[in-house]
Amino acid sequence: MVTEMKSREIALIGIMLALSLMLNVSPLKVPTQWGMTIDLVAIPVVVVYLLLGYTSSLISLALLFVGLSIVSPASWLGASMKFFATLCVILGMEIAKKLTNFNPERKRLIAFILSAYLISIAIRIPLMVGLNYYYALPIWLGIPREQVIPKIEEWFHIPFWLVIAIPNAIQNAMDVIGGILISLPVIRALPHILE
Repeated sequence: MVTEMKSREIALIGIMLALSLMLNVSPLKVPTQWGMTIDLVAIPVVVVYLLLGYTSSLISLALLFVGLSIVSPASWLGASMKFFATLCVILGMEIAKKLTNFNPERKRLIAFILSAYLISIAIRIPLMVGLNYYYALPIWLGIPREQVIPKIEEWFHIPFWLVIAIPNAIQNAMDVIGGILISLPVIRALPHILE
């Protein structure tokens, strides 16, 4: 029974990883005026979280980082940012799950979705602002860190933190809601998949 469960888990992680990588190279993405692309890449990792749990989603996320480092035009830098952004979603969902006692059979779905979104965004926005300032944008733009905020604000005419926060808030909503909308019908129709 344990081996069967393990092979089912590996198979599902493999399928979701392949789907994430396919979504990364597909045209199913929307570029924003702030330079970030809204995509569906993290949704399969959220599906792994909801179907298999926290540990499996972390394994899936680590594998996604490796895969994106190879296939993404944004290379390892973009892959690392996707890793940390998606980790925020998973952490937010795990905290919300504990706070709301979420179970797919109970009617706490709205409370879980709102909590997961708000908690993950409360983690994600400060982390992404910091990572973009100290790490990603100096490398990506090839400029000293001290020039990052003035350069970004000159380009977009809004505060630096909003340039990072707005697309991350939109992407976070896509990840949380998309993952739940895909997972819940599977959980309800095939409860044995979680056994």
